[in-house]
Amino acid sequence: MKTFRNLVCLTLIAVISGVGVADEKQKKGKGKRGARTPSVTQRLVAKIELSDEQKEQVAAIDKQFAARAKELAGKRRDILTADQRKAQVAAQKAAKEAGQKGAEARKAVDAALNLTEAQKAQQKELNKAQQALNAEVVVALKKVLTAEQQAQLPKQRGNAKGKAGARKKAGADGQPKKKKTAE
Repeated sequence: MKTFRNLVCLTLIAVISGVGVADEKQKKGKGKRGARTPSVTQRLVAKIELSDEQKEQVAAIDKQFAARAKELAGKRRDILTADQRKAQVAAQKAAKEAGQKGAEARKAVDAALNLTEAQKAQQKELNKAQQALNAEVVVALKKVLTAEQQAQLPKQRGNAKGKAGARKKAGADGQPKKKKTAE
């Protein structure tokens, strides 16, 4: 009889705690966008092993830049009409099913959007703002990460240093300079 009572008690505890966990997950996932919107630093440090202290510092960086990132995402979303947003979702789904990735998938989505020149100009401005934000996040992360961890950060596209370095190496005609050989 004691065993049966203990079993019933344990079962009730498991059911009650399961409901509490489900409620908490539901609260965290409120709003479609909040549940799938990654943090500002997530894609940058996803493959880097961080200490507990570094995780706290990265979370602080997330909080620091979250409002600006959310604002940019909202502006990006507001550029598109309701029909364009539907077309975007459909094109992303089709590209994923077709196995397209990266630039190929972006081209397919962009073609489906049929953006006006004004929308293209707005997107270009938002892309510049996003790159500036990303650069600030990387600078903040570098203060937290070790040299080995910094080496694991994804390389930034459109990096001004890289372009300047390429210009210095190129000759007046825009072609790379040839190395002189000792004869």
